[in-house]
Amino acid sequence: MEHCHFRPIRKGLVATVIPVAAAVSNLTVGAICAAIAFALAIAAPALAQVTVVSAGPQVPGFSNNYPWFNNVPQYQGDQSFRWFMAYHPNIAEALAQRPGLLYNAGWRSQFPALEQYLANHPYEWQALNGEYWSAGPAETQWGAYDNGRWRDAYWWHQNNPSWFYDNHASWASLDSRWLGEDGAYGPQHQWHYGEWWYNRNPRWVATNHPGWLRAHQNWARPAVQQRYRQQHAMAETNRRNNRQQAAIDQAQRQHNAQRVTNQRQASVQHDQAVRRQNQHRQNQQRLASVQHNQAVRQQHQHRQNRQRQASVQHNHAVRQQHQHRQNRQRQASVQHHRAVRHQQRHQQNQQRHHHGAR
Repeated sequence: MEHCHFRPIRKGLVATVIPVAAAVSNLTVGAICAAIAFALAIAAPALAQVTVVSAGPQVPGFSNNYPWFNNVPQYQGDQSFRWFMAYHPNIAEALAQRPGLLYNAGWRSQFPALEQYLANHPYEWQALNGEYWSAGPAETQWGAYDNGRWRDAYWWHQNNPSWFYDNHASWASLDSRWLGEDGAYGPQHQWHYGEWWYNRNPRWVATNHPGWLRAHQNWARPAVQQRYRQQHAMAETNRRNNRQQAAIDQAQRQHNAQRVTNQRQASVQHDQAVRRQNQHRQNQQRLASVQHNQAVRQQHQHRQNRQRQASVQHNHAVRQQHQHRQNRQRQASVQHHRAVRHQQRHQQNQQRHHHGAR
């Protein structure tokens, strides 16, 4: 439903004249009416320029009851946000997919026409950027295609609420009033759409929620009821099949998870066995290397011992030969000295004997 709004300055003009006229005790009711007429006459030129309309052009990707349009004054011409987007389909199509882009300054800066419009229409921007919009349902991109044409969640709620609640009940979070107006909670505190209640207890609906029947008179038609029951029976079958399939999928996932766990455990055990074998092989290699090194050292030590022993024996033999040579040399020297002394004594004896013969 469209809401008509005057600009604050125009509403203030009329609101100011009324208490002023009423405050003058000598004025009659007629004088008060005249004052109101005078105020409206003053405001007439402005009002003529900002005529509020209850409908507007279709914006690509948006329904006409989208909250941006319901809660923002829809002035005739290019002054309303709906008219602006109708004249800028590229902006409208981008916002239809991601309405939250409107509140992204970086994105808005890519469209000078949008920035100029918001700068020239501060009241519209204030309404668009109110407390319920800056971080609220305007940022939703919920919707679906209808015969190849994108429709937002608000359009579906307005034009096909049965499909809306049968397929996308979570979209009701866009407007807190919808759950209270479109359905009711049961004893188990489970919410159901009004048509669900009607197909189970039409008398209770007629007594407690007659507004539902006034808004949805087609619920009482046998063909509609039969189609609803068939759809919900099929939906229940689908849900049951989905639950069974979900149970099968869950069992399969658990089986796969167990298999993966077993494989991982077997892989861990295999890796541990391989590590143990590698460790054992390394230990054996280290032991063999130690033993080999010990044998090499022993052989080297034995060779060194034999070399030292041979060297000692050689040195001993050399010393013995040297000692024996020295002994022979000393003995020869002694014998030579004895022979020399003997010869000298012999010569002396001959000389004494010769002198004595004279």
